[in-house]
Amino acid sequence: MKQWITAFAVAWALVVGGFSTAQAADWYYINADADDSTWFIDNETVEKTDRTAHISVKVNNVEGYTYVYDVDIDRANNLWTENSVKVSTTAGIPLFVNPERQEPVEIKKGSIGELIKQAIWGKDA
Repeated sequence: MKQWITAFAVAWALVVGGFSTAQAADWYYINADADDSTWFIDNETVEKTDRTAHISVKVNNVEGYTYVYDVDIDRANNLWTENSVKVSTTAGIPLFVNPERQEPVEIKKGSIGELIKQAIWGKDA
């Protein structure tokens, strides 16, 4: 009987606290890009200093896929580094995960990356 109660308690804990595909709850709209993909940052994941930021970035594209990137931004050197990406359908069905850190890329003037920097540090970012 104790084993049954323990198993039930563990199962209940997993259901209540459990397996959520959408962990972020505070997506802030940034803008749409030239391909009509919509870009968001998760306000709950922003960790920043004067020089750097670590954030989650979500992109919903017109084909119906959602990309969630784990990103580091180097404000001083104007660089964007994707640490990982998770791809899913807009219904939340996972399709692909790439845990490999990518090479840093320059954040170009007028890009979505620049808008994200401004959302984090203000217009003078």
